[in-house]
Amino acid sequence: MKLKDIKNEIKVLDITALIARAKALHIEINDLVLDKNINKLKNLKTISVKKKEVARVLTAMNQKKLIASLEPEKSPVETSSKGKNEEEKETKAKKGAVK
Repeated sequence: MKLKDIKNEIKVLDITALIARAKALHIEINDLVLDKNINKLKNLKTISVKKKEVARVLTAMNQKKLIASLEPEKSPVETSSKGKNEEEKETKAKKGAVK
């Protein structure tokens, strides 16, 4: 699988799926290390490739958590009886009074 495909696949997953993917990758890395230690693994680069994939998954998971924490709570829209221009005038008046 190409790097671009992996990145796109990770981007569409939700946080729970990313956690599951990270756990599966950790298990796979442990198996690869075990195979390396018994001289069964021929391509040692696969271990570092999997570690980088884990890092990508964890980075995407942290990004999604941060985005979720920054999004405002979904509450009913508060409607004001004042128009936008009136609110701007009040804020300018308050700023002028503070100076």
